[in-house]
Amino acid sequence: MSIREILDTEFEQECDSCGAIRTIADGDVTVGIEREGQVDPKVIPLPPCQNCGATEFLLRSADDEKEHSSPGCFGHRHRLMVDVLHTKLVKLGQVTDGIDPKKAQGHEHHKKELDKWFKEGMKIRRPKENPEENKEEPSPKIIQPSEEPHE
Repeated sequence: MSIREILDTEFEQECDSCGAIRTIADGDVTVGIEREGQVDPKVIPLPPCQNCGATEFLLRSADDEKEHSSPGCFGHRHRLMVDVLHTKLVKLGQVTDGIDPKKAQGHEHHKKELDKWFKEGMKIRRPKENPEENKEEPSPKIIQPSEEPHE
């Protein structure tokens, strides 16, 4: 479920279920979800994983969310990335029908704040549970959009 990197026209996401790394085009996702007549503009539903079929969702910060309790940690930085992706998609008009883009727009973070936490651009890697594993990241399996899902 974690976003690994936000690029110009796409983003890289790691499937929480199988660990597959995939690239998702901005045009393949929309902000907001509608279910049984109710809409939620804070949700970004992701396409199903082509490797395992898992469907995942990203949630932007609440409009009145307080400052993160552990600034700089993975959770804090990932939340910032979700907010940036959400804002980007809304600005691109990638909003689910029935959702007012003005109401969907969340808190936009200032460049100075983002630069503080993302010195090498909008990318992040999930820390490993074992500190020894954090020294060198193994090469992940990257799924290209043209690959068929495994049955």
